[in-house]
Amino acid sequence: MKDTLKLRYEIDPTEINYIDMIIKAYEGVGIVNVDHDNPGEIWIDVTEGTKNEVKEIMSDLGQEFKVRLISEE
Repeated sequence: MKDTLKLRYEIDPTEINYIDMIIKAYEGVGIVNVDHDNPGEIWIDVTEGTKNEVKEIMSDLGQEFKVRLISEE
């Protein structure tokens, strides 16, 4: 995607599918990708316009299970 930013997170690996379903439910805010080289890490492709919404969603999920923002690229 043009002008895509990456939000990289360390998460509970058992929650990957749940996170993916939540992000998909907010149509168009981001795309979840799994880092197969680093188990328990994902990145979410976002745009400048959806970045804050995705960060808020992930922060809310962080109250249920391990979610830690590693980087924003």
